[in-house]
Amino acid sequence: MEDYKIFLICVGVGICLGAFYGVVNFLKILLKKNIITNNVLSFLYALIFGAVVLIVIIEHNFGQFRLFLLLGFALGVLIERKTIGKMFAKIYLWLYNKLCRAFCRLKKTKLVKKVLK
Repeated sequence: MEDYKIFLICVGVGICLGAFYGVVNFLKILLKKNIITNNVLSFLYALIFGAVVLIVIIEHNFGQFRLFLLLGFALGVLIERKTIGKMFAKIYLWLYNKLCRAFCRLKKTKLVKKVLK
């Protein structure tokens, strides 16, 4: 396969991995930034990122690691974080606020008060 096609594949995969990083950050916020869960989620993301990079390199470049591939992944993540990631952040903030309001309303019901006693 030609080098520019492999580079574009790496950029596309980098964009997907950047979006996945946004989901991981949202989970970290939902879990109240607990140090243990934060570290576990970061570790899992690093494992998944490394595995995906390795699979893409083996599948499309026959196991040859080149610097432009790493730059393609980094460029994809950067593009996602600076453009699409900001839109996702607004959606995550809206969703987080809705979930907090729903849980606050749920805590005030008689049934939940009886169950939690």
